[in-house]
Amino acid sequence: MSVIHDVDATPPWQLVLTSLLLILLPEALAIALFSSIGVGATVAGFGASETMDMVGNGAACLCALLLALAFVVDVHRRGIVVQIIMALLLAACFVATSALKFIGYPWLSFFVCFGISIALIANMRVRCFKPSDIAGKRFFESLAFSFVLAALIVFGAWMGWQAMADKFWSSETRTSLAETNQEVYNYFYSNSSLTLNYTLHCSETKDTAFLATLGTDNEATVGSACKSAETVWFMQWAGPSAIGIGNIIVAAVSWVFSQAAASLQYDESETETHKVKRALKNSTALVVLMLTIMYAAQYVSGANVTISSGLLALGAASVATIVGFMLLEFGFARLNAHAKKDRLAQNLMNMLKSEWMKALMVAGLNIFIPIMALLDRIRQKIRRCTGLPCADGGGKFTAEGQRVVTEMSSWAWCSIFFKVNLVGLLGVSLLMGMKLTYVFFSWLNETLAAANLGFPLLCVMILGVALLMFLCPIVPGSAVYLFAGVVLGAQSQLTGSVGFPLGVASGVLVSSVCKMIACTLQYSMGYGMGKFVKVQQFVGVDKVPTRAMEQILNQRGLKIDKVAILVAGPDWPTSVLCGILRLNVPAMLLGTLPVILVSIIPQVLVGALLTYQDESSSGIMGIISSSVTLAAAVVQALAMFFFTYRIMKVVDEDGEKLAQERDEHRAVAELTRKEQDYVRALKEVSDWKRLSCAQKTTVLLSSFCILVASFIFMADYSVATKFCFRSFAITSKIGASYLEGGLEGNALNLVIVPMGWVALGLAVIGTTLHVVINKWLACNARSNLVSGANKTDVQAMSPSTIGKSSSGYSGFKDTE
Repeated sequence: MSVIHDVDATPPWQLVLTSLLLILLPEALAIALFSSIGVGATVAGFGASETMDMVGNGAACLCALLLALAFVVDVHRRGIVVQIIMALLLAACFVATSALKFIGYPWLSFFVCFGISIALIANMRVRCFKPSDIAGKRFFESLAFSFVLAALIVFGAWMGWQAMADKFWSSETRTSLAETNQEVYNYFYSNSSLTLNYTLHCSETKDTAFLATLGTDNEATVGSACKSAETVWFMQWAGPSAIGIGNIIVAAVSWVFSQAAASLQYDESETETHKVKRALKNSTALVVLMLTIMYAAQYVSGANVTISSGLLALGAASVATIVGFMLLEFGFARLNAHAKKDRLAQNLMNMLKSEWMKALMVAGLNIFIPIMALLDRIRQKIRRCTGLPCADGGGKFTAEGQRVVTEMSSWAWCSIFFKVNLVGLLGVSLLMGMKLTYVFFSWLNETLAAANLGFPLLCVMILGVALLMFLCPIVPGSAVYLFAGVVLGAQSQLTGSVGFPLGVASGVLVSSVCKMIACTLQYSMGYGMGKFVKVQQFVGVDKVPTRAMEQILNQRGLKIDKVAILVAGPDWPTSVLCGILRLNVPAMLLGTLPVILVSIIPQVLVGALLTYQDESSSGIMGIISSSVTLAAAVVQALAMFFFTYRIMKVVDEDGEKLAQERDEHRAVAELTRKEQDYVRALKEVSDWKRLSCAQKTTVLLSSFCILVASFIFMADYSVATKFCFRSFAITSKIGASYLEGGLEGNALNLVIVPMGWVALGLAVIGTTLHVVINKWLACNARSNLVSGANKTDVQAMSPSTIGKSSSGYSGFKDTE
């Protein structure tokens, strides 16, 4: 292997300037077309009609067809002219779609142009600055520098425009933006008897007496139209800042990539194994970071659905990109080679090859798997017809596609489908739990407000309710903090009450006390469950990752990795696991205290700001609320990233010691040994080739129902126009109309007819079939064992064997 010396760390300026040009051209187009600096109001007015919205849907379908065409004709293997034409068509189609859908998705246009910049840079890397010509470290360092420069230029242009045109955020600016977007208001409120005027009908100084004469329904319609239109013109004003923030994020990711790429450059001072280990750590850390961003999306969903769906999309796209980078730079062959010498590479390969990873891939790709298979067959036919050199034999699939088909044909599909079902059901359960929690908290908020309780008694009531909710595994802790902020923030503003600042402080105090008590109760639950050997086996107390977490949590004092686990980990599982592992209770509570700064204060403040009644500063409070929500999500994601990375580091450094057998885990090892025969029998009867036609049909139908239900739920969660569940926040009122964000007096109206009930029905059917086929196969496995073993032995081997260790031995040392 060649040796690359990277002596000069100065970024090559020709690369920096080229990258900067490719970044700024699409971003300048976005700013010119879709922001207030350019003709954003004109573009919005052009798309403000039902006809243009339908044309936009057609343009989106055309984009999908063009992408499929580029795939099936192998556009990357064609001549440069064909590639340029296809690239221009795709870019024009995506920009046109985002322009036509600007009313419904005002953020889409900026991110489309931002994506074009990324695509141009990727093409530049392949064609102009090839890996053989410039090292990855130099390339990504230069790219990071270019994105920083682009961010400074965009922010500078935005601030300069505000200064020269006097467009700093103020009531005058809002009025001006609203006036230039009158067609948008007309689109959202098409009542011929009234033309919406921002000052009279939507601003802080609106004519409330006149609006009251319109009737409740019309007033709600006006309010909904005002909010929708304000979103459009606010995005026109703030769009350049979104692009600048995106540039900063990509610059940070590029810098991490440069560190990973540096690990692939070899010199005489370090071994190849050590270098690849560093590269794997950096790349895996990026994947972990993006996965935590996706978790943070769920974390903030109660406060801001727009931020939540945006974080989810960002995390999913980033994970796909980073995993692609890892596989392109390393390749499975290289990972396999180093897996024999390095524990980290071995763990990564085991993870990539595990059935859980395959199940996640199947669940994530979902309906795109058969679509890609069909497109690959079409691509093979086109290769033969056009005589491409890469066309092979008479196979149905291309060489690349055939490798995937061959690999997937060797999978244990029955087990994978079962895991797909569990992944889908977990997602559905969390989403439903989140939705139902908000409805319950909304009802409780209205009930407590109507009871006219004294503020001290109200704090006690919230403490009791929050404790009960904390003990439910599917209720996110962020929802509890939001609820405390909403209730106490609203009640503190009533005449004669304690005032808003003291209300927020009371919410923080109540939430903090509740969190500490809940952690102790959850610990007690885990302590009791930990006496059962089956529970110990389930959490993997004898496995290296769990022992690595135990080693971190057993550290004395406020170690940052220990605090990160206790603060950023999921509330219920983390405390219960501490109880199962018999950790020290005071040490656990001390390590949990920083949650007050990281999570409780931001979430309580956001909840309180949602109820803030100062009309003159409502716009500023909305911006502050969104900023605090985003900041809390970022901190949560970074904390999760850090403790996951620390666990990975402990596994790498102390894996051999952690893998050694321990006396306190003898009972777990014995149970695992007793179940080996049953597990082997279950694996045999679950072999896809041995399943009967009825069993295969049941497995496929259960996975189909759950996958379709999950796809519907996630699509509804991600898009602006809901078709499964109505948008409902903690501050919404069940008795309010749909236009006001309510449920018109019936909690069941949360589910939209018919698609919502169809999705729920599919989830129920899929769950039922999943239970049936599991029981069916388990019965077959036990029957096979009965034929060759004593029935008593079979019962001992069954996975239903759950009990305490003999002679009162719990399987753990008392660490307290």
